[in-house]
Amino acid sequence: MSSQNGNERYVVRPWWRGRSLPWAALVVGAIIVTAIALERTTLFAYAPTPEFLERLRVGRLAMLAGAAMSLAAAVWSQVRANPLWVTVCVASPALLVGIAIMIMTVPSLAPLIAGLIALPAALAGLIGGLLAPTRV
Repeated sequence: MSSQNGNERYVVRPWWRGRSLPWAALVVGAIIVTAIALERTTLFAYAPTPEFLERLRVGRLAMLAGAAMSLAAAVWSQVRANPLWVTVCVASPALLVGIAIMIMTVPSLAPLIAGLIALPAALAGLIGGLLAPTRV
């Protein structure tokens, strides 16, 4: 004999859907790495010295990492069934800043201008994702 009731149903949710803290940590990490990349690629006076070129290389690599983290957070946001605007806001650093850094020539302020829009949007997506009820 089993002590289990035959009429009970168990709902098993995948572990990644209901967890907000790891997703929020990924979004915060993407925002921080993107901000570091923007700081490293800030150009006010261009000087082709080896130190400056190394700083640009590190900034572009950090932007690649920030874009990958942002896209991963956006995919996870969609899996968590967050509203679409949350997913778009979380993906905005990868879409705006990442593309601007990758396609612009070296002395350009376009990534910084895109960062003025993308990083607050990502923060709004983070807050919206934590406060909005998920459809699980």
